[in-house]
Amino acid sequence: MNNAIRGNRLLRHEPEKRATWGDQGDRTFRNPIIWADYNNPFLLQHGDDFYMVAASHHFMGIPVLHSKDLVNWQLLTRIYSRLDWDDKYNHPGQAYQQGSWAPVLVYHDGRFFMYCINSTDGVFMTSAASPVGPWEPVTLIQRVFHWEDPYPFWDDDGKAYFFHSGFAKSPIVLHRMSLDGKRLLDEGTVLQETLPNAHNPFVIKRNGYYYLFATGSRRSMSGVGGVEDVYRSTTIYGPYEHRVILDAGGVGPSPGGGGFVELPSGEWWFLHHVGIARHGRLPFLEPAGWEEDWPRIGIGSIEGGPGWLVWAHAKPNTGQRQPITIPASSDEFSSPELGPQWRWNHNPDPTCWSLTERPGYLRLRASLPETAGGSDGEHHPVPFAADSIIFARNTLVQLMMGKHCIGSTVMDVSNMANGQRAGLCLFNKDYAWIGVVQENGRRAVKAYRNNAVVEGPQLTQDTIWLQAICDDGSGSLAYSLDGQTFVPLGQPLDFQIQWFEAQKFALFTYNIDDKRGTVDFDWFHLEHD
Repeated sequence: MNNAIRGNRLLRHEPEKRATWGDQGDRTFRNPIIWADYNNPFLLQHGDDFYMVAASHHFMGIPVLHSKDLVNWQLLTRIYSRLDWDDKYNHPGQAYQQGSWAPVLVYHDGRFFMYCINSTDGVFMTSAASPVGPWEPVTLIQRVFHWEDPYPFWDDDGKAYFFHSGFAKSPIVLHRMSLDGKRLLDEGTVLQETLPNAHNPFVIKRNGYYYLFATGSRRSMSGVGGVEDVYRSTTIYGPYEHRVILDAGGVGPSPGGGGFVELPSGEWWFLHHVGIARHGRLPFLEPAGWEEDWPRIGIGSIEGGPGWLVWAHAKPNTGQRQPITIPASSDEFSSPELGPQWRWNHNPDPTCWSLTERPGYLRLRASLPETAGGSDGEHHPVPFAADSIIFARNTLVQLMMGKHCIGSTVMDVSNMANGQRAGLCLFNKDYAWIGVVQENGRRAVKAYRNNAVVEGPQLTQDTIWLQAICDDGSGSLAYSLDGQTFVPLGQPLDFQIQWFEAQKFALFTYNIDDKRGTVDFDWFHLEHD
């Protein structure tokens, strides 16, 4: 542990005999496989490699993760860093909850294709020769409203198709698609068997059947979580037979996302998300297989009944043992490029940040916040509030990791200007931040919870250490003047899932008076269970 977090609450949790998530080091795993809000995950198998993408909404942009064993994952890249088809993405407050919903990743004819839909813009896509990129510029190929959950499918008869669901309760709709994947060729056909409600479709073809997987035909037996359905037909337009193959058993929201893969060992596995209260929607891995030409998922299936979620299981048999790895989090800012763990809130202004102006530091330059509210992806208003990080540009975030975690940073404030705010935030619609405010040539430590301010001491030095603590869905903030002893400041924050996202760590600065002032972050460290 680095000195900046010595003596904090995280270290006072008694160590468990087994890790609470992921690879257990004994050829077993515990769900979630990653304790982080990779919501709406989609799994692609390519040879002996596995790739996962996930939604990031108004945060730029879709992550690509890689694994060799379905349990240990590393971040490779982000498919895009900005969305330029609509000016709203340049203005925090105008595009919350929009951007990327439930992306899918498929491989066809030597290229990887990513498709995504959100309910306000329409269908967008891009492709690359490798998941690492470079990815072609993201293109909005059809502007439509209230579509969701795309899936492109190139059939072995030389035709291409496109499946999608709709906003709220809706069936699956099937379109013909151009072979290059860039145009939809008809108005679409409703697959009546998927009424009244199905989402997250994907298709595999096996033994002469089309298997359409989807979530949401009904509630689980407990009435809380959801179910995974499969629809089977010998023709792509149906008619389809229907079976429920996974029951979330009272854990919700679940399932969501998707991916059904076969290993060389003959094992089958299914990936989806499960909502864990106040932590977001976390990726779960389920054992799977087949019974009489019907897929099965989870455990406990009897005579064709649905399986149940797995919380612990033997790891997939991939024929080789992989080291325990998790997605990147901490950053020393020693590279001229940001690590893929970082996401900008809305499109960044490239003139207001740098990793090269002061090598070894992330420099953020303050700008004026937005002056008007907007609406979110579900058409709810985002009311304007003055002096709010919600409307600040160039807020840089990353996911929390683990049930208990601490994000810490050290910030140089020597070049701050009057009217400027800067610091470390627990960011969401409801937020809390701790940092430094400069007014009338004097600097002070302050903590904000939404627009309520708690005053700290005057700051007479150029360096300050900051901490944001997550303790099983509750957050608190602290500062230090020596990097050793931390002083709590501000009211605790109970996390909520808002704008489809869990709480995130954020580094930020803005100036309510002018476009002036910079701060430099030396590093960001994330420690977790």
